[in-house]
Amino acid sequence: GMFMISAFYVTSGWVTGINDKPITAKELFKKRIRQLGVPYLWFSVLIILFDILWVTLGLMESSILLREIYKTVVLRGIGTLWFLPALLGGEMLFIYLNEKNKKIKSLAYILCFALIVIINKYIPNLFPKNEILQFIVYSLTRVVKDVCDTFIYISIAYYISNANGRAIFNSKKRYQFTIGIALLSTAFYIFNFVSGRYSNNEIIETFLFMTASCCSGFGILLLFKSIEQFKPLSAPLSYCGKNSLTIMAFHFCLLLQIALIVDKNIFGCSNYYGDRTIIYFLIAVILQIGIIEFINRKFPYIIGKSKN
Repeated sequence: GMFMISAFYVTSGWVTGINDKPITAKELFKKRIRQLGVPYLWFSVLIILFDILWVTLGLMESSILLREIYKTVVLRGIGTLWFLPALLGGEMLFIYLNEKNKKIKSLAYILCFALIVIINKYIPNLFPKNEILQFIVYSLTRVVKDVCDTFIYISIAYYISNANGRAIFNSKKRYQFTIGIALLSTAFYIFNFVSGRYSNNEIIETFLFMTASCCSGFGILLLFKSIEQFKPLSAPLSYCGKNSLTIMAFHFCLLLQIALIVDKNIFGCSNYYGDRTIIYFLIAVILQIGIIEFINRKFPYIIGKSKN
């Protein structure tokens, strides 16, 4: 999941870096409100309506519904929808600071990294005896952390792309593939075998996590670029990429939640597991394609597009 989120951030910074025509903060804000803000509102409303249905049917506690309404209002987002406000905020912060002098930008990077470390270390258990207050504060501070994360990832991708982006994209496919695999392998190794050793040092752990996230983002970008001519793989990946917003919005927040409800209330299991996970996944994929095509053809404005 984090691999794909990182790819969003890296792609954003990469495209900005190789773009010959600079964009102003005002132009970017108008564009991203349509591309990110409108889908955030629509998807949030749709998911909340489904939650109201589950609560009415007695399949979900009302407290969960209230939590998701709060998360929507403070821009924490339901499920994976958090990345939309984070991407919007991170991009706007980057564009605003990009024309500032090096001292201001350096101070911004240090401040953002410090906020990430502080929020990671202290906020999750700030009010251990008050669950509601803990949830309220954590949701708010996570918005700040996610924007800071995004800002740093976009900046790294921008500077690498601005310096060598075209040369990298014009290099031989086998080089792109090899480097992409190497970066993804590095990210996997850091995530699974290195970062855990520094769980008592939030600064090092945060640095390692961000390094691995950048590696995964660049790795996915180069890997996809290297196989763009191999249609059996590039075609389905391209389809998922073009419709990634709908996939990320509905797969976790709706389809997997339906699977959990079915497993709990029909099969009597608190969590689905075993062979049923494969069946649920296949059903979810089929339903997801149907949802994608339905939205694209009938309601494209939900994802910020105009109807043809």
